[in-house]
Amino acid sequence: MKKIFQVICTVAVIALMGSCGNKNEFMINGTVNSNMDGQMVYLYNYENHDKPKDSTLVSDGKFTFTGIVDSAWMAVITSSESVVGILFVEPGTITLKSDSIGGTPLNDKYYAFSSTLNTKDIESKMEEIIPRYYSAPNAETRAEIEHLLDSLEEIRVSRTLDACWKLYHENGDNLLGVFAMKNIVQEGTFTYSQFDSIVSTASPLVANNKYVQQKLTQLRNIEATSAGKHYVDIQGVNGKLSDLIDGKLALVDFYASWCGPCRAEIKDNLVPLWKKYEKKGLVIVGLNVWERGDAKARKAAHEQVMADLGITYPQLVDSTRTATDTYGVNGIPQIILIDKDGTILARDLRGEAIEEAIKEALK
Repeated sequence: MKKIFQVICTVAVIALMGSCGNKNEFMINGTVNSNMDGQMVYLYNYENHDKPKDSTLVSDGKFTFTGIVDSAWMAVITSSESVVGILFVEPGTITLKSDSIGGTPLNDKYYAFSSTLNTKDIESKMEEIIPRYYSAPNAETRAEIEHLLDSLEEIRVSRTLDACWKLYHENGDNLLGVFAMKNIVQEGTFTYSQFDSIVSTASPLVANNKYVQQKLTQLRNIEATSAGKHYVDIQGVNGKLSDLIDGKLALVDFYASWCGPCRAEIKDNLVPLWKKYEKKGLVIVGLNVWERGDAKARKAAHEQVMADLGITYPQLVDSTRTATDTYGVNGIPQIILIDKDGTILARDLRGEAIEEAIKEALK
């Protein structure tokens, strides 16, 4: 009888424990526009979009994700058409709406941060102006519009950095700190030594983050290919960079056919400069990078942009797709001037500064 009583008590305790639920359970209750009814939404790890962690159907303008989380992670929820929301998956019930998110500690803090980040007015102005840049009738007008965009961008970046640094200092040991640092890295301007100093004093969670480490590597590569350093050779489909520039003053342009600013720079400056300085000892090399699609599509896009813009100067197609990593390039166009002896004279050249650098080098 005693043994039977013990068994009954054990079963009761197990049942009671089960009824309390798993302390690591999470539930995401999302509310979206009813026109999304019948659509699938997908839950992804924010740092790995290769495969969704879960998916569900929107019904009556609502959807739900549930599961177990051992340690918090940042997520993005998407539909087939757009991003539905960004949040932190952690134990508890998370409520996601079009204008708010909350219910758990990290998500409450994230919403408070998002609410105080005041950049929408600047972003709206920039969205209105950008079409004017692409439809500008000449280089002078385009330069004026670009100057205006740069001024607005400075304001947006300043506001973003102020808010992100505050968030980082308050949450340096959790995922919000990682999120803040990733935005600081994206928006800020650092030398390798500056960023290395920041990383060396950060928590392991921040310092070991993949994105942070990638930025550290990129800045190291920028420093290794900065003005005063010898250029690093690049293997292309049709040869090496050294085959085209050794012993010559060379202007190397990292560009892609789909890049609007790249096309404008080529049309307004590089093509005219090639005609003007080719016989004075300058070689211009178009380094085609980041073309989209398979090999056939990339080849067609490259040939088309040459025809469209009248490019006749030498071309190198990045066959290994590592040229931008080697030079730490995270945005194009990137125009670099290299001296006859292989020394890099200048990086990040744009507009009138290109010809000024050429004239100085030819003296």
